[in-house]
Amino acid sequence: MGTMSSTPPPSRLSVGAPNAPDMLVPFARRAEELGFGGIWTQDTLSAANFSLDGLHVLSYLAAVTERLRLGIGVLYSGRRNPAVQARELATIDQLSGGRLTVGIGVGLAYHRENLAALGIRTDRPVQRLIEGIGVMRALWSQSQAASYDGEIYSFSGIGTQPAPVQVPGPPIWIGARAEPALRRAVRIADGWTGAAPVATDDFLQQLAFVQREMDEQGRDPSSFTISKSVYVAVEKDEEEARRRLIPAFERAFGGNPVYDAASMTDRVAVFGPPDRCAEQLAKLLDAGADELILYPLYDSAEQLEAFGQLVPALAGASRP
Repeated sequence: MGTMSSTPPPSRLSVGAPNAPDMLVPFARRAEELGFGGIWTQDTLSAANFSLDGLHVLSYLAAVTERLRLGIGVLYSGRRNPAVQARELATIDQLSGGRLTVGIGVGLAYHRENLAALGIRTDRPVQRLIEGIGVMRALWSQSQAASYDGEIYSFSGIGTQPAPVQVPGPPIWIGARAEPALRRAVRIADGWTGAAPVATDDFLQQLAFVQREMDEQGRDPSSFTISKSVYVAVEKDEEEARRRLIPAFERAFGGNPVYDAASMTDRVAVFGPPDRCAEQLAKLLDAGADELILYPLYDSAEQLEAFGQLVPALAGASRP
C-alpha cells in the first residue's frame, strides 16, 4: 500500500491585502505562514479613500511570497485595452511562477461618467467584457500570431509576449450579480466571484442559480470555481465587533451612491467570536463556495492574526 501524503490540502480561505504600502510585505508573508490560500487586491475607481493600483500590488507581492495565489477582484472591463491588459497579467503570472487569478466584471454604472470624461470608451460594456476576455485568451494561447474576430476588436497575425506560465492562461473569474451576468459567467469564464457588499442570503440565491445554470449548460463543476469576498471582524463578542465595524463601513462607503453604509454591518458582514465567524463562513462553503476571500476593515495586522484561527477551523468544511 502507498503512504498517504501528510501535506494538507490548500486552504479555501484567502485574504484581502491592505492598502498601506508599509504593511503589504509583512501582511502577505504572515498570511502565507498562517496557511491562507491566496491574497487579493482590488481594482477600485473610487477616489474617496486611499488605494493602491491592484495589479502593481500583485507584482510587488509576487516577489515576497512563494505559495499564495495572487488575485484581483475585479478588473473593470473596458477601462484598459485588453491587449495591454493581457501583457500586464501575463507578466504577473511569470513573476509569480503561475499563481495569478484574474477577476473581471463590467463595473458599476456610476463610474462610467468619469471614465468617459477621460476619453475611455464606456459604451457596450457587456460586449467589451466578452470580447476583452476573448482577446486576452487569444493572445495568451496564440502568442506568436494571434487572431480574433469580434464586433469591437478584430485582428490577425499579432504576436505578444510574455506568454503566461499557466496554460492556456490565468483562470478568469467574472464578478456578477444579475441572472444574465451569472449565466454569462458559467458560459464563458473559469469561475464566478461574489462581491463583499452582497449579503449572505442574496449570495446563496445567486449560487443556487449558478448551480442550476451549470446543470443546464452541461458545465463540469470541477472546471468552474465559485468564490465570495466577505467583510469579516473577529472580536471577543458581537457587540465589540459591531462597534468597530459601523464607523469602518462609514469610512469606506459613506456617500457611496450604491451602498448604504449605515446598514452594511448587519447586512453583509460576518463578525463576532471566532466560532461564530467560522459557523457563518462554513454555511457558504457547505453551500458550494470553493474559496472565501476575507477582508478586514480595520486593524489589518491584528485581524489577520484573528482570521488565522479560522483556517484550521474551516479545514473540514464539506464540499458539495
